[in-house]
Amino acid sequence: MRGWSLAILAALEPVLGKDKFDAGVRAVAEFKNYLKDVVAGRMRRRINDPAEILSGLIGASAFASKTHDGEQLSELELIHNCIFLLNAGHETTTNLIGNAVDLLIRHPAAMSDLRDHPETIETAVEEFLRMESSNQLGNRRAVQATRLGGAEIAAGTYVHICIGAANRDPDQFPHPDRLDICRYPNRHLAFGTGIHACAGRSLARMEGPGRDRTPALPLSDD
Repeated sequence: MRGWSLAILAALEPVLGKDKFDAGVRAVAEFKNYLKDVVAGRMRRRINDPAEILSGLIGASAFASKTHDGEQLSELELIHNCIFLLNAGHETTTNLIGNAVDLLIRHPAAMSDLRDHPETIETAVEEFLRMESSNQLGNRRAVQATRLGGAEIAAGTYVHICIGAANRDPDQFPHPDRLDICRYPNRHLAFGTGIHACAGRSLARMEGPGRDRTPALPLSDD
């Protein structure tokens, strides 16, 4: 699964060669075939665990009876939701853990402070997310012509948002290149914001560990 995940994510890079694109397409196909077998096996054995998300998705799909509002997930929707949840549910968390360990090794004073004051783990996790975000880019496409930061953007243009740069903005974060495990407030964009906020951010903070304490950012009309 890790190999499939890396190949799929590599195929989402802004600059993409044919080899990476083909590898991503192949990974999706292999992942889909694997999940189809998993779902079929669950249905044969009638596995239904209410605490487990795959059972919930199967129960809301065309493989099972209709949900209360009459809507169902098609087989393709079920499989692709599984791929999305499995990729998003592990890839960013493993990056957070690896980046956090690397940051502490490179900042021994911060590591010593965290050892002496383990109660600061929640703000420390937020600082790890800010300094080395698990996801560095946000890819969008303009649905209509617009003007942003003095630049004209035509409809259909791909826009690549640098989350890593935003999280080092000196106007928002004093001494942005310093690892401050007690930094607060810490309004970083590691999980996005507004309608594009990561659906799994609370789970990621629980796994971090840390609780969801980032203040909501106000949404503009544009």
